[in-house]
Amino acid sequence: MGQLEQIATKIDSLISASRLQEIAVIMALDRQSRLAKLADGLKRLSPGAYLVGTGPSTVGVFPLSVEEVVLGRIATPGEEPSGRIIDYTVNDCLYLSPHEVSRAHARIVREVDSGGVSYRLMDLGSTCGTFVNGERVEPGDKGRVLAQGDVISLGPRQVSTYVFFIAEPRPGKE
Repeated sequence: MGQLEQIATKIDSLISASRLQEIAVIMALDRQSRLAKLADGLKRLSPGAYLVGTGPSTVGVFPLSVEEVVLGRIATPGEEPSGRIIDYTVNDCLYLSPHEVSRAHARIVREVDSGGVSYRLMDLGSTCGTFVNGERVEPGDKGRVLAQGDVISLGPRQVSTYVFFIAEPRPGKE
């Protein structure tokens, strides 16, 4: 086995082991403890709209505090950069090649009108599609207005996922 194959084998072993360790950490807590930690974290958020990453490549809490947010990934070693600014990147290149997320995959636009503030998700012509609650958002159309708790998936397998969450003002806080 050559040096390249040895390094590839080492990387593959580390990827597998780290994913198993991540699952072990999650499962070390009982469901009630996990739910309590999540609820506590959500309660602490400042008022506003967020994407809560739930997939292994989307983990984190991402504020939707500007007029437009673009979701995508950085170019892999064999690709040219897209030239588009990506606000929140998904690490969808587990084996140094893309899985389901396009470089410029989807965007969320904040809309303000007499009815208040809403957030619209649009697919940017992604290769594998953008889904809300399992339903595909067609590229080129006006997109879909997001509601509290909607599940956004970049690709059909529900691996690179987010939950749309609106944190309301807390009583006594401004």
